[in-house]
Amino acid sequence: MPFIETLKIYWQIASDWFFANWVLLAIFSGASFIGSVAGCAVLIISLPPDYFKTEKRTRRIKNPVLRICLSALKNLFGGLLIIMGLLLSVPGVPGQGILTILAGLIVSDFPGKRRLERRIIRIPAVFSAANAIRYRFKRPPLVLEVKEE
Repeated sequence: MPFIETLKIYWQIASDWFFANWVLLAIFSGASFIGSVAGCAVLIISLPPDYFKTEKRTRRIKNPVLRICLSALKNLFGGLLIIMGLLLSVPGVPGQGILTILAGLIVSDFPGKRRLERRIIRIPAVFSAANAIRYRFKRPPLVLEVKEE
């Protein structure tokens, strides 16, 4: 069976499922929108104002087994947020995709994370949206590190 015909069959199956379960999809879409807005707001208002400015982070948990388990859970949750943010970034899907991706990056730990976070928060629309959320909840605005040239 040619590849195009296989795609047509899969598309037909998917579209039939979407039409049969449109109520479920509408509920999921609404819940993901509300969840992304609320989750991003909670995470953004809980950040210290100098989060994107400070370099070193200290480890508060000294037990290595507990630290590894919590790190694995954080990375799993962060990965789910990043995937959800990518899905919310698709045109036509309601939600705050870029802020959800940023929330996933903040939660997770991986090499190069701080550089990527700073790169995203330096996007003017993201920075102003984050500070607007912080302003609404009476938190001081986020402070970015000024690049010296």
